Amino acid sequence: AALGEMSAAISHELNQPLAAMKTYLAGASLLLKRNRPNETITALMRIDDLIQRMGGITKQLKSFARKNTESFVPINFNEAFLSAISIMEPQLKQTKVKIETFIQPEPIIIMADQQRLEQVIINLLRNALDAVMEVEKPEIKMSLYKDESAIFLITDNGRGISNLETIFEPFQTTKGLGKGLGLGLAISSNIISELGGVLKGKNLSSNGAEFKITLPLFDPSKITIRATENSNSGIES
Repeated sequence: AALGEMSAAISHELNQPLAAMKTYLAGASLLLKRNRPNETITALMRIDDLIQRMGGITKQLKSFARKNTESFVPINFNEAFLSAISIMEPQLKQTKVKIETFIQPEPIIIMADQQRLEQVIINLLRNALDAVMEVEKPEIKMSLYKDESAIFLITDNGRGISNLETIFEPFQTTKGLGKGLGLGLAISSNIISELGGVLKGKNLSSNGAEFKITLPLFDPSKITIRATENSNSGIES
């Protein structure tokens, strides 16, 4: 059962970068034919980034079974969000979904692994896109801001959540056969939990659903205190 769950998770998480690579390769081929080398190089660099991302995902899936906080460093949530949107850009261009975004301009610093945080944002955005596929005027709104915590919200005007009590359990999906394995939210919830945060989902009073990520802000004083304690005990940093 564990091997089956892991192989299904790998298939699910590699699907998005593979689809993006296919789009970029087609674009690069067309650009070469039109003798536009600089734009071709840009497309190839994006493919290289996606290849590295795929390699990272296969390593990260071990966190599905156990916690691993060793790679967490202070990162800018804003940059992770923009990077995730860039990865999804080819798919977003192929849809007629109205996308609205709001990002607080000042940096929102948290302790995290940026690649895994991007993975969560991509999973939530893909789910929102699937949810609005049959809506006449599909809309997705995303906002990123901070108060006492870092807050990321994504809402859609789709069909809503029918399985609220089990949405974060593995293999829970309302998608048709071959269209989803029901692992995106399970993996996303696990990653956010490891980051010390919470991922919640709810239906809106109007149509659609909302998912909310709450993460603790980076506190530099804690790093300083830890370094001081080490030096007092004779431990070299």
